[in-house]
Amino acid sequence: MIKSPFLLLLTNISAHRIDNIERGLDPEDSIKIISQKTKIKDLYLELLKSSKKEIMLIFPTNKAFERQERIGVIGLIKQLTKEENVKVRMLVSVENLENNQDLVQEPFPLKENYQQDPGNNIYIRYIVEQRSSGLQEIILIVDRKVSFVIELIDDTKAAFEEAIGPATYSNSKSTALSYVSVFESLWKQTELYQKLNELYERLQGHDKIQNEFISIAAHELRTPIQPILGLSEILLSKKENIGQDKELLNVIVRNAKRLRELTENILDATKIESQSLKVNKQYFRLNDIITNVLADHKKEEENNKQRKIKLTYSSNNDNIIVKADTDRLTQVVSNLLSNAIKFTRKGEVSINITTDDTDRQIVISVTDTGQGIDPEIMPRLFTKFATKSIVGTGLGLYISKRIIEAHGGKMWAENNSDGIGATFSFTLPLVIQQDHKESIVIETVPTMINDIEEKRKKRSIYYNSHKTEMKRIFLVDDDYDHTITFKVGLELAGFEVDAYNDSAIALSKFKPDYYDLLLIDVRMPKIDGFELYEKIRKIDNKVKVWFITAYETYHKVLKEVLSTSQGEMGPGPVIEKPIEIDELVKQIRTELD
Repeated sequence: MIKSPFLLLLTNISAHRIDNIERGLDPEDSIKIISQKTKIKDLYLELLKSSKKEIMLIFPTNKAFERQERIGVIGLIKQLTKEENVKVRMLVSVENLENNQDLVQEPFPLKENYQQDPGNNIYIRYIVEQRSSGLQEIILIVDRKVSFVIELIDDTKAAFEEAIGPATYSNSKSTALSYVSVFESLWKQTELYQKLNELYERLQGHDKIQNEFISIAAHELRTPIQPILGLSEILLSKKENIGQDKELLNVIVRNAKRLRELTENILDATKIESQSLKVNKQYFRLNDIITNVLADHKKEEENNKQRKIKLTYSSNNDNIIVKADTDRLTQVVSNLLSNAIKFTRKGEVSINITTDDTDRQIVISVTDTGQGIDPEIMPRLFTKFATKSIVGTGLGLYISKRIIEAHGGKMWAENNSDGIGATFSFTLPLVIQQDHKESIVIETVPTMINDIEEKRKKRSIYYNSHKTEMKRIFLVDDDYDHTITFKVGLELAGFEVDAYNDSAIALSKFKPDYYDLLLIDVRMPKIDGFELYEKIRKIDNKVKVWFITAYETYHKVLKEVLSTSQGEMGPGPVIEKPIEIDELVKQIRTELD
C-alpha cells in the first residue's frame, strides 16, 4: 500500500528524532513544543520575516491555506518576495472525491493566481489528498535551516487560533533537510501529475475524435447500402417473371449484404479498440436464435449448386434461457456457421448445445467436416486480420470472441480428433433450463422440407395470411434514394405512404389525426428530426413516431434514452440503417397490428 506523502514526512522526522536520541543528543536542544495559540501565531510570522532566501510551505487542506490570508501570511509573503527577493514555494493538499485527477488546478477561489505569475516569485502546486491519510499539519521550512510544524485539529473553524493545536519548532538543520527532501520529492511529483493530466486530456480528445469518426463513418458506409439492398429485394419480390434478370439481382443482393457485413465488422473492430462496444442484455430462448440463424443460412445455401451440405442442430433442452444481447449473439452464431459452411465443400455442419450444471454454463459448438484449421494460423486465430482465405478480412472471429467475453463467456477452437474439419465453441452463463429433448435437421439442398420453407415464406413482407386495414405512414428522409426505397417497399407491403425528402415541406404537408406512424430521419438540413418531432407533437400528440438513422452516435444515444423512458409519451423504436425492407415491415406490422 502506498503511503500518503504527509505520512512520509512524519516518518522521516520521527526517524530523525530517534537517531538523535540514539546518538546521545538531547532533542530539546533543537526542538521546542509550543502550546499557547498566540505564541504559535507570533512565532509563525516572525520565522517568515526572518527568511533571507527561501520559504517552503505545506498546507494539509485548502481551508488551511485560506486561513493564511486572514492572519496576514499571504500579504507578508508577497512583501518578502518583492522587497527581499525571497523565493516561496507552497504545496496545498486538497480533498476532491469527485475528481480522480491527482492535480487540481483551482480548488479554491482566489483573486490572484500566483502559479501563473512568476514575477511574484511565488509558486503554488496542488495535490489531491484523502483525509484518511493521517497527518494534518502545516509545515514551514525557512532557508532550509529551520522547521515549524503546526498541528491542525479542527479544519472546520474559520479562525486560525481555533483550528490549530500544538506546534513544534526546530532549528536543527538535519531535521529541516528531512522535510526539504520530502518537499522536493512532492514538488517533482506534481510535475509528473501535470504531464499525466495533460496526456489524459489529450487522450480524451482523441477518444472524442475517434467516436465522431465512428459515427460519421457508420453513416457514410451504411447510406449507399440501403437503396442497393432495398430496391434489389423489391424487384426480386415482384411476381412478374423477370427471367435471367433474377440471377443478376441475386448477385446484387448477395454483394450488398457482403458489403454490409464488411462495414459492420470494420465498425465493430473500431469500437472494440476504443472500448466502446456495448451489449444490451435481455432474457430469451437460446434455441430460437439458433433456429432463426439456421433458417437464414438455408435460404442462402439453397441457390448454391456447387456444394451439398447438411445442417443439423441438436440440443438436450429446447427451453434454455440466457441473458444476452440477441443481436450480438445472432452475429456470433451466424459468423461461426458462415465460416463452417465456407470451408466445407461437402458433408455436414452441426450446431450442438449442452448444459454444464456444475459450472452453470452453456456450451455452444459448431462442428464441420471441412478442411480444418491451418496449424500456422491456430496461435493467432482470434486476433485481427487472422486469415489464410482469399475471401474475408479476418475480423469475424476477433469480434465474436470479444462479444462472448463481454457476456462473461469464453471462446476456443480445435481441429477434430478424426482429422476431418474443426469445432468452434463458446460458453454463456446458464440462467434457466427445462428438461425437453430436441433434434432438428435442416438440409441445404433443393429438396427442402416444407415446414422450414413455410417459415421462410411467412417471414417475407409479401406473404399475407389475412387482409388487414391499410395503415398510413408519414416518411421524412433527406436522402432521396432512401426515401424512394422505403416508400416503394412499404407501399408494396400494403401501406399508404406519404414521403418527403425535405423536412420543411414535410411539416407543411403533415395532416393531424391522419397517420398511424411517422418515420423520421434524425439528421436533416433545415429542420432536423428532433425539431420536426417536437413541432409535429404540438399539432398531433397521439401519432406514433419512430426515428431512423445511419449515425452510430444518434442510434446509441436514442436507444439509451428510450430504454429509460418506457411507458412515457415519446418516440418508439430507433431504426438503424441499413435495414432490410421485410424486417422493417415486420416491425411496423407488429407495432400497428
